[in-house]
Amino acid sequence: MSLKILHTSDWHLGKVFKETTFELLPIQRQIMDEIVDITRKEKPNILLIAGDIFDTYNPSFEAEKIFYETLSRLSEQNCFVFAVAGNHDSPDKLQISKPLIAGKHSIFIKSTTFDKSKDIEFENETFKFTLENSFLKLHLKNEGTVIALKCLPYLSEVRLGLAGDEYLKKVNELLSIEPQFSCDYFIFTSHLFIAGAQQSGSERIFQIGGIEYIPIDFLPKSAHYIALGHLHRHQKIGKAIYSGSIYPFDLAEIEHKKGVSLWKNGEPDFIEFNKIPKIRKIEFDSLQEAVKNAPEDDAYYYVLIKNPHSYTTASIDALLKAYRNRLVNWQFYAPDIPEEISIPELRSLNEEEMFIEFYRAKLNKKPSQDILSLFLKTLEEVKNATN
Repeated sequence: MSLKILHTSDWHLGKVFKETTFELLPIQRQIMDEIVDITRKEKPNILLIAGDIFDTYNPSFEAEKIFYETLSRLSEQNCFVFAVAGNHDSPDKLQISKPLIAGKHSIFIKSTTFDKSKDIEFENETFKFTLENSFLKLHLKNEGTVIALKCLPYLSEVRLGLAGDEYLKKVNELLSIEPQFSCDYFIFTSHLFIAGAQQSGSERIFQIGGIEYIPIDFLPKSAHYIALGHLHRHQKIGKAIYSGSIYPFDLAEIEHKKGVSLWKNGEPDFIEFNKIPKIRKIEFDSLQEAVKNAPEDDAYYYVLIKNPHSYTTASIDALLKAYRNRLVNWQFYAPDIPEEISIPELRSLNEEEMFIEFYRAKLNKKPSQDILSLFLKTLEEVKNATN
């Protein structure tokens, strides 16, 4: 009763780094090639994509093309591909492909929590796949193995239409359901933030209702493997494993190893990518110094500027010209910048205080009264427009 799983997440296809000319999509295409190569070499029975396939609700045509081409190539490797929607993904957009995929290929995309599909089946010489209540039942014919899969997309308060204790109660209910059929393995995958796990900085965590993370004891007790997405650092917390993002989308991630998680008969492992271009961090006192001392090699750079007062439109234009498409991102910072405010502390802040903290974290200084007044005016206009 053998089982081999590859687990990946947080592709963020189509992500654009604002204020630079850096193009990520060609690199993401290379990473997709490497995932296909790893799949071809490792020959997993199942490949799990645990959410944040795209970076926005409306990804570019090229980003969608890369995703569906990759799905097709992965399914050709004689593995069954399961994907769930993350908080960056549009459930409706992912649903569009369902009539073309479900029951016709060894691919299943779960984009909505309460999917009413009941008659989807797929069978070939390797797999037999059916839906059993809220579970996916997969029979590996050659191994004689039956797998119960619970695939849950991102469970936000907005998507569930609940808040506070009612939201947590519903999440606990959804996560605690056990398979009602005999199986050799129970696999759970979702896109969520488990309390106690480590963030990296580029994850979009904050929710409107204020509940950002799920207690670890909500996770299904009898699951053999819990494959999660949402947090960009590869890590293990309890029985759960975050595969991490496929690329360092933030300064805090450039030292993290990036790759895919491997699970074989209860033994977890990690396969690191070897084709991702390295990003180097360099620091300068001013934008002018960063331009003057721009490296002439072909490496990619994350540039840190100590003096925010050196900001001018001309200096930014010069920075982009000097680094061309090698500038992944840049930001102002100070070596003695205070630590980021914690999630519990955020809950106690009003909107004005939260904006001040955000501004301080980005520029290491408080906003002027003019900027603060402009923010409050804009906020009021948005509230009036949505009421």
